[in-house]
Amino acid sequence: MRPLFWLVGFALLFGPFLRSPDAPDPEGNDPGRLVSEIDFEFTQSLENFEEDYELELGAPLAEAAEAWFGPESALARDPEFLNFARVRAGERAYAMHCVGCHGAIGDGAGPAARHLYPRPRNFRRGVFKFTSTPSGARPLREDVFQTITRGLSGSSMPDFRLVSEERRWDMVEYVRYVAMRGEFEEMALEFAWEDEEIPDLDELAEIVIERWHPDELRAVPPAIAETPNDSASITRGRELYNDTTTANCAACHGESGVGDGPSAADFKDGWGYPIVPRDLTTGVFRAGSRPADLYRSIATGVNGTPMPSFESSMTGEEIWDLVHYVQSMARNEQ
Repeated sequence: MRPLFWLVGFALLFGPFLRSPDAPDPEGNDPGRLVSEIDFEFTQSLENFEEDYELELGAPLAEAAEAWFGPESALARDPEFLNFARVRAGERAYAMHCVGCHGAIGDGAGPAARHLYPRPRNFRRGVFKFTSTPSGARPLREDVFQTITRGLSGSSMPDFRLVSEERRWDMVEYVRYVAMRGEFEEMALEFAWEDEEIPDLDELAEIVIERWHPDELRAVPPAIAETPNDSASITRGRELYNDTTTANCAACHGESGVGDGPSAADFKDGWGYPIVPRDLTTGVFRAGSRPADLYRSIATGVNGTPMPSFESSMTGEEIWDLVHYVQSMARNEQ
């Protein structure tokens, strides 16, 4: 009896992870790579390109990536841009804490990824959902640190508060390194597919470096200090929430805020995976639940999702009114 008990326990615990990555989920709800039409495995896509066009991209791409982003590159000698001492330490921490979900090359395709929803982030496009920077911009180091530290409530991303602060900063630097190098490689392959030729790799590297350079990144503070959170502000926020000519939040988040708006069906994120609007009534907000966090999410949007930026279309007062109304939803006061 005892051997049978251990056999059943092993199957229940490890069986899902032993399933072939290409095998369909028997229940039909696999959130893995099979449901995305745009998130391709890099190595396989590179091989397909070289075979289809009989052009060697892998070797020159690896050489250029090493020259521009490797430990002997000019960037490695500029700690303000990339601190390679932390990169090396961060690689070890990443292997210990992150690789199972985010994958060895940061593509979000670790062995556990197909069993997780939302799917772990693919860093290799340079797109990070929760940032303090303007819409579409790369994150600050502090943004990545906050995500690692507090985790993402309502997802499989845990908090790492028990990991030392020094080690968390090391992980931040390695994630930045993986993301910028991966973005360069992915961009080069994308251009190669589009133009059917080897692109100018130095030019693409310079584009990526400019996107990630600390001098190009800034946090977006609230345009004005928080306005009074009173019934008048909540009423104005409710009107904005439902107004189809301004915020029109109800179209996605639903009239009651539970994420069931008429436009919410079949939403996909920037990586091609299914995504649903946030249920605002739970009070769980992955970018943070402080008033300033909610303001920033509304002002800058959420990269890689259908959530747009309202920084240029709404005043600071209007955004604060929306924040106050969303907070009232979370308190079930709407």
